[in-house]
Amino acid sequence: MRSLTRLGRILRRQTCLAAEPLQLIATWPQVQFQHPTTASEVPGLSQPRCLQAAFYGVAARPVHHDLETYRVSVVTGNVRGAGTASAAYIQLVGTDGESERVVIGNSENEGIARGSRVTFDVQVPQEIGPLRRVYVERDKASSTDTGEGWYLESVVVHGPDGQDHLFPCNSWFGHSDCGDYEGPLEKNLLPLALEALPAVSPRPVHVTVSGVAFPHPEKVANHKMRGVNMKGFGYGGEDAYFYTCGKNVFGMGVADGVYMWKEQGIDSGAMARIVMETCQHMVAAGCEDVYKVLATAARHVQSEGIRGSTTACVLTINKDMGKLQSATLGDSGFMIVGRRPGTSMHPRTELTVKFRTSQLEHEFGFPYQLGHHQHANSPKDADLVTLHVVPGDVIIMGSDGLLDNMSELEIVEQVDRMLRVGHKPAAMAQQIAKVAFDNSLDKKRVTPYSRAATEAFDMVYNGGKPDDITVLVAVVS
Repeated sequence: MRSLTRLGRILRRQTCLAAEPLQLIATWPQVQFQHPTTASEVPGLSQPRCLQAAFYGVAARPVHHDLETYRVSVVTGNVRGAGTASAAYIQLVGTDGESERVVIGNSENEGIARGSRVTFDVQVPQEIGPLRRVYVERDKASSTDTGEGWYLESVVVHGPDGQDHLFPCNSWFGHSDCGDYEGPLEKNLLPLALEALPAVSPRPVHVTVSGVAFPHPEKVANHKMRGVNMKGFGYGGEDAYFYTCGKNVFGMGVADGVYMWKEQGIDSGAMARIVMETCQHMVAAGCEDVYKVLATAARHVQSEGIRGSTTACVLTINKDMGKLQSATLGDSGFMIVGRRPGTSMHPRTELTVKFRTSQLEHEFGFPYQLGHHQHANSPKDADLVTLHVVPGDVIIMGSDGLLDNMSELEIVEQVDRMLRVGHKPAAMAQQIAKVAFDNSLDKKRVTPYSRAATEAFDMVYNGGKPDDITVLVAVVS
């Protein structure tokens, strides 16, 4: 449940683009040619190839006076058939923009070789902001091409700040040459979370999950609302959640609609539910690309004219290798509780929070959110992360009704206690939700919400925050 009173404080960004001269840039591994006129004056290039700019690595774009150089390494796996004769495209995407698409490999040369590491520089305008994801696409092969499958291991980006950013992939683009694997021709690669380092060796995992949602107590008392909890989907108040499995992929998510739209006759619970239903269908169809999952859901509610706004947190797990991808927009989120690599898997070994999502807020009480209004965010603003999960990890996902009313320590203690007595995810989700509910009604308790409110308003605030509460618990084995 949220307030819209602060929406007016967030000014809409307005960008005025002045007419700028065009510059032709041709990029090859570790070599960049620049010339202000035509590609015919660039050694080795002819005018027709210039006109086919995107395909051969030449891009026409406005001159930017403040450019930063990113060194990109594309690592192809060393497995049978990993290389490809088809071209591939790489694009760096930041918070506020993206680079031009750069091409590696094409049908006129050796393509992309198995076990290769192709390195090249990309000059990017400073205004794209911090790097968030890498978009990769492989050309569709013709019916006569052989060796069309491409196994991309990772993309490593060395930024102008001197930091290396790892974007793992470990999957096929197109039909593999060493087995019956069929992958998509495009993917959004997300950065490996620093909290997840050192990276673990990929291994198959199985996920057991359950969820529960129930509405704010005043909605129960005044409007006779009840939570609806079914296998794979549920909602309570303006909260909604899903979990499902597709081919080799597991996914789950939570969304929290803004209740105050009700004053304008708008049910934001409907937006939260439709976003989650769309994400559920995408994952069930086998989509592992979590950015595409969230972006498709956002486009769907927009095309259907759904009004209101909602936070969202979605994750997918590749069950063949345990690779988790997540997209978080707002203050719903998840944490992974488990034992650090190298420690004993004995039940008495201390559990710890291995990873937790960020809470994205414009200011206290005004989280990032999808919506129909002019100040709404988009999936491009989401916090995107890749990491690996291993047997023994427990994923606890929830709306702010959970995360505002239970600290990390409390959640870890509940998980630890229930694992010791052999509780399953359903019982764990119910128990954690009950503790969050009790805390929300305790006016003297110190909670994450009371601490944040004390800091935001410079006054002492005690007690929990009554709210819709949604909890999902997934156990990795």
